[in-house]
Amino acid sequence: MRESRAYGRNGLKGYCYFSKRTIFVVLNAFLPEVEKRIVAMHEAAHVILHRDLIRVAPMKDNIIYDMTSKTEYQANLFTADFLISDDEVEELTADEDMDYFRMCKALHVSPDLMSFKLFSMIQRGYQYKLPQGLNSTFLKS
Repeated sequence: MRESRAYGRNGLKGYCYFSKRTIFVVLNAFLPEVEKRIVAMHEAAHVILHRDLIRVAPMKDNIIYDMTSKTEYQANLFTADFLISDDEVEELTADEDMDYFRMCKALHVSPDLMSFKLFSMIQRGYQYKLPQGLNSTFLKS
């Protein structure tokens, strides 16, 4: 994993590419640490789930929470499930005083990533309602 300052503060968030039988992940060096963690995991999800596509062309992410692309959707769900445990969500939602945004803050994740996590849990039978939709342009440059 590498960091680059080449894309500026509002540029490309991250990307992964294949070169000489090695897969590289590059993150925008200007991202806050919390966002770097999310983008790094999102790119790792591409490496795990979409290795064949990376061999053809780099996967560049200007928009992390993209719902228009199947590969981005899959990477977002993988990232949410990897970074946020079901048990943490269950524990925090048991607290009647906990609201959605406080829960996101407690878990150090964006509300958009939390939406993907709740969506994943709903798909697996948990009884939650999404407090916001799955935002496809949250991390757009």
